[in-house]
Amino acid sequence: MAVAQINDDIYDGYNDYPSVYSIKNLEQDDLFHETLTTSYGRRSIFTPKTPGTAMRLGTSTGFHRSNTNVSMRPATSGLRPMTAVRGAGYTSSSRQPFDPLNMGNTMKGPAPPLETGKEDTPEEKIKVTERKIMELIESSVRAACENNMRAALERAREASSRERALIRLQEQAGLSDSHNVDLTFAVIFNLATQYTNNNMFTEAIATYQAITRNRMFSNSARLKVNMGNIYVKMGQLSQAIKMYRMAFDQAPAAHKDLRIKIMHNIGMLFVQMGRLEEAANSFEWVMKERAEFKAGLHAVLCHFALSHRDKMKRAFLELLEVQLNIDQEDRYNINTDDVASNILNEILKNDELSNLEKELKLEAEKTILCAAKLIAPVIEDTLTAGFAWCVEAIKSSTYGPLAADLEISKAMVFLHNRETQLAIDTLKMFENRESKANSAAATMLSFIYFLQGDYDEAERCGEIARSTDSYNAAAYVNLSACAIRKGELNIARELLLCALDTDASHVQALYNLGIVYKKQSMYEEALECFWKVRNLVRHDQQTLYQIGHLYQLMNDVDQAAEWYNQLLGIIPSDPGVLQKLGEMYDAAGDKQQAYQFYSDSYRFFPANFEVIDWLGSYFVSMQVAEKALVYFKKAVELVPDEPRWRLLVAACLRRTGQFHKALSEYQDIHSKFPENVECLKFLVRLCSDLGLKEAQMYAAELKRAERARELKDRQGSARPGSRKSNSGASSRTGSGMSVISDHRSSPTLGKRENQSLSGAGITRLNRISTAESFAEGAFETSDQMSTTYVDPIGPLPVRPMTSAGKRDDDFGDEELGDDLLPQ
Repeated sequence: MAVAQINDDIYDGYNDYPSVYSIKNLEQDDLFHETLTTSYGRRSIFTPKTPGTAMRLGTSTGFHRSNTNVSMRPATSGLRPMTAVRGAGYTSSSRQPFDPLNMGNTMKGPAPPLETGKEDTPEEKIKVTERKIMELIESSVRAACENNMRAALERAREASSRERALIRLQEQAGLSDSHNVDLTFAVIFNLATQYTNNNMFTEAIATYQAITRNRMFSNSARLKVNMGNIYVKMGQLSQAIKMYRMAFDQAPAAHKDLRIKIMHNIGMLFVQMGRLEEAANSFEWVMKERAEFKAGLHAVLCHFALSHRDKMKRAFLELLEVQLNIDQEDRYNINTDDVASNILNEILKNDELSNLEKELKLEAEKTILCAAKLIAPVIEDTLTAGFAWCVEAIKSSTYGPLAADLEISKAMVFLHNRETQLAIDTLKMFENRESKANSAAATMLSFIYFLQGDYDEAERCGEIARSTDSYNAAAYVNLSACAIRKGELNIARELLLCALDTDASHVQALYNLGIVYKKQSMYEEALECFWKVRNLVRHDQQTLYQIGHLYQLMNDVDQAAEWYNQLLGIIPSDPGVLQKLGEMYDAAGDKQQAYQFYSDSYRFFPANFEVIDWLGSYFVSMQVAEKALVYFKKAVELVPDEPRWRLLVAACLRRTGQFHKALSEYQDIHSKFPENVECLKFLVRLCSDLGLKEAQMYAAELKRAERARELKDRQGSARPGSRKSNSGASSRTGSGMSVISDHRSSPTLGKRENQSLSGAGITRLNRISTAESFAEGAFETSDQMSTTYVDPIGPLPVRPMTSAGKRDDDFGDEELGDDLLPQ
């Protein structure tokens, strides 16, 4: 029996393939080719290491093969023993592909953020600090732009402290060579600027010096201009000039604009210091470098102050050589048939660049005319010769059209010097010229003739001005003034409406139109005109008065009082307005308030007889004759030749019981006015009461004076329309006397419409009956002549009598009997 030989090689049989799987038959195997076309067949093949004793193939039950692999794997000679009941844990379902970069999780969500740089390094700390410092500087500048200067200074200081901390950090890290010089300059400059904005000038100067003394900062010399500006604010002009000169010397020649501005500042400081020669030299240097109007005008002013005629002429000629290089008129006056081009030109005429050119041109013309009007009266022996030289100089320059304006200015100078005829002769030179200057000259001539009272000539010149320039609103206003003077209010209204059609904002036309409407009793229209004037000129006293007076004429007392009070807020010392308010409250029955305003009016203008009359009457009605006596004495001092006020003084003395003084006053009045019948009546009565012998003498004189007055009145009555008063003063009508009828206007308010303040014809109401009766008795005419009289200030107070029930009635209501008159 043969012994079976046992093979212990565990790898035996792995390379034994059946004949059906020989290599030569693989080409005909369809399953093998299908496997190759799949992803499994295209996998990367690597040769594993030869397993050692520590490595074992998975033989657990967890390892499963597909049927395909089973069919491909050759069968072995029997089943191999299992080494474990359960697998080692390596199953096909739990295997993860090799993915060291975690690329397989990109489809599951966004990629995690990148790891931030570490700030632990000194370089990173320096960068962060620099960024924070720049943020503080920007925040400080924004706060300064918002006028929050305190916050701007605090942030600038914080930026400065952080910048110093940054320098220490760089020194500790050994990175001083990488220091940002521009950042340091920005920090210090901003700090100095904020010190200046907060008026901390000493700190600002010290900060600027820290910059200018550091040679690391380039162009730091320009900051000396800022230092000079600070010294100007501090009032240290010499130190400011020193800084400006240092900045001027250190500024390179290429910075021409900077050098010119610095030299102009130096010249202005010399002017403030009174060193006009040096100032003139500075402005002349500026004119040589680059001619400009401002420096040229300042040079002319310096030479004018120094009275240098030749230098004034030379400086004026240099001023005329300044060129604007603006051809505005030629540029836009293009007449083409293209509608689009014309529309474009109209748009360009009003754009910002065109407006800037207009402003520059107006500024140049204003500068030249100002310099010419300044030097013309002094550069020659006579004013005419000086203006002639300036006119010729302007005509020979590029500013020739300004010569006509200078001629008109010459006429204005003549008017200012009260040389009216020379002004008229100068303006008449424009009569034959076809230009707007002719219209302006004719307008001025019309105004001059109107003021002189030659209304026909004023109207003729106004017509010339209107025909020369139909858009001259002032010509229409002058013509309307002539029409108003003639009483042709409708024509004046039409002319003023034409002026407003030409210029809707013409203040004089609106005001005069309101006056015309007011004269025509069209109060609503007049009020509308004055409201428009008020919108144009907010605080014009004349306009406010007219509005208040119109409300008063419309019987709107509350509105009138409000506007008068607004006027008093502007001119609180105007006596005319105070009198108006007093009249209003007097008419309303508020005597106390009326007294307050009349008293204030008297305090500011004690020569107003109507106010004196009202105050005296007020105190008489209050039975305080002593205070009324003060006002009547003031009237006597103002018009000593007027007997009325003397009679009132004597009546007040008699009212207060001072009979002897009253008698002396009456005798004094009789000595100065022996034909005054009223004085004689009072003398007869007073002497009779006092038991004096002079009563019969005065009675005889009274009879003789009455006969003389009656004869005079009879002779005057032979002429139709003749009627005279008996005492040299007109009878009292309304509220005023002939002496004061033209003096009611306010000294402050009125020259445009004097009658609106004075001749308004406002009747004083609620006067006491005794004062009215006195006015009628003291100034009676020949038709009312009698021997009776009335006490001018009312009945005397009741005097105590010794007999009970017996009362001494006042003699004011009694009549003189025939038995008292001499035979």
